[in-house]
Amino acid sequence: MGTAAFANADFSPADDYFPFPKDTRSARLRQAISELGSDCEFRDGVAPLKTLGIPVAFKTIQRVSEATGTTLVEELHGAAASVASCDESPDNPPELLVIQGDGMRLRKRIEPGVSDKSDGWTECKVGLVARCLKGRYDSNGAYQQPQTLLQTSLATLDDVHLFGPRLKAEAERKGLQRACEVVLVSDAGHGLPGLWREHFPDCEWVLDFAHTAGRLSACAAAIYAQEKRRRKLFHRLKGLLYAGKVEQLLNELSAFAKVLKRRPESLSNLPEESAARILWTHIFYIETYREHMDYPRYRLRGWPIASGHVEAACKRIGNRMKGANKRWTSDGAEAIAAIIAARACGDGRWDKRWPTPILAA
Repeated sequence: MGTAAFANADFSPADDYFPFPKDTRSARLRQAISELGSDCEFRDGVAPLKTLGIPVAFKTIQRVSEATGTTLVEELHGAAASVASCDESPDNPPELLVIQGDGMRLRKRIEPGVSDKSDGWTECKVGLVARCLKGRYDSNGAYQQPQTLLQTSLATLDDVHLFGPRLKAEAERKGLQRACEVVLVSDAGHGLPGLWREHFPDCEWVLDFAHTAGRLSACAAAIYAQEKRRRKLFHRLKGLLYAGKVEQLLNELSAFAKVLKRRPESLSNLPEESAARILWTHIFYIETYREHMDYPRYRLRGWPIASGHVEAACKRIGNRMKGANKRWTSDGAEAIAAIIAARACGDGRWDKRWPTPILAA
C-alpha cells in the first residue's frame, strides 16, 4: 500500500480497540499514537492521550504502532521500493557519501516450552547513510571531521543477507551511483566485513578507530594493573594507531604478549580471561584488519575514521527497546525499530507519509 493510500485508509486492525467514534480516527491520530509507541512503553502513552481527551488502551497503542511500523517496512524496504531506489537518487551528487553499519542486542519473547540457548537475545542491525562535505585540516593543523549535510538510517532484526540489500538501496536513494567518493565505516562485527565485500565491493572500508582504540585500552589493562602506567601505555599505543604506525604497534604488543606466552596456534589454547589471551586476541584482530587502519591517509582524503553516528542511532533504538523485563515479538520489534529509524532520518520521510498538520492561526 502506498504512503498516500495508507494515510487516508481506514485503520481496520485497531477498529475494535478504539473507544471513540470511527470518524475521529484520523491519520494524524494514528501518527501521534505511533510516535508515542516508539518513544515510550505502550502503557506510558495512555496518560498523555487521556489528558487530551482521547481514552486509548495501551494495547491499542501497541497494535497501531506495530501495524504502522510493518507498513513502513514494506514501503521503504519491500521489493518495489528496492527496485525504485536508483530512481529516487537526487540530481546533485554528494561530495562524500558515508555508509556506516553497527548492531545492538535486544530480547525477544520466548514461547512456553521452546528452548532458546540465547535466552531470547537477538541482534538488531542498524545502517546509516550520510551525505557529507569532506573533512579538512584547519590552519592550526587540527583535523576537522566531515560535515554531515543529510543522514538517514534503517534498522532490522532480519539476517545480514537481507540487511545488505536494504542498506545498499538506501545508499542508492542518497546518491551512491553519482557520489564523488564513497567510504564505508564500521567495526568488524555483525557480519559487516562480508556485507561490505558483497554489496559495496568497489568502496573502501575504514575500520572504526574508536573500536580499535578500545581494544588497545584492554591490552594496556592486561599489561599493567597500576593505573598511571596503564594510561601512559594506552595513550602511546593509541598514538601509534592514529599515526598509522601499525607495524610498530604490533611489534610492541607482541613483545609484551611473548613475555606471558609465546604466539599460540589457536586462542583456545590459552586460558580464558588470561592476560596472554587478551593480548593475542587483539593482536590477531589488528593483523587481520590492518589494511583498513591507514588513518593518516583517510584524514588526508577528508574521510571520517569513526562510526559514532551509527552508534548514536543504535543507542536511540536501545533506549526504547532495551531494559528490564522488555521482551519483544519478532514482528513487534521490527516494526518499532523501523519507526524509530525513520523518525531520525533527516529527509523528513516520516512526516511526509502523513497529512500536513493543521496549524493554529
